[in-house]
Amino acid sequence: MQTYTPTIGIQTFPSVSVRSIFGEQLIDFGRIYLLKDERLEKTLSLVRSLADTGKDVLCISRYHPCIMISRLPLSNMQFIWLGERAGEERISPDNLNKLKHCIAVFSSEHKNGVVVIDGLEYLALFNDFRRLNIFYEELNDIVMNTRTVLLIPIDERLIEPSDIARLKRYAEIL
Repeated sequence: MQTYTPTIGIQTFPSVSVRSIFGEQLIDFGRIYLLKDERLEKTLSLVRSLADTGKDVLCISRYHPCIMISRLPLSNMQFIWLGERAGEERISPDNLNKLKHCIAVFSSEHKNGVVVIDGLEYLALFNDFRRLNIFYEELNDIVMNTRTVLLIPIDERLIEPSDIARLKRYAEIL
């Protein structure tokens, strides 16, 4: 795996070349990626490859952390469980501010880290898309400022095409 660092003005945005079931990918830090992935296989493969380069990972999912650990046993991974009942290391899907805060803290403490949000469709059940769009715009600012990679797996069958088009404005599709 080879690391690249293109320079833009006085800021640098590192990139890393990784191999996953997507094939060889050049992943730019400070970007959001939407992954067309119904069952998370592509996402988990890409996360493994990024973690293998030494990157710390925050996984936000509606799956219980034990399930995610069994599917993705990484030592450098933290979990947040999206669930209707708030609790320790669990966030209610309608509490986007708390979720954004957790992502911001992780991103500032783990420069060039990786954040996975598995549950866009689940978040959409509890928030209107306008509110979600604002949330993702705010995350885009966090991601760019901290050089974090944000991976969002989506099942296109469950999201309106117009909503996907809005997300594509600031995200690359894999």
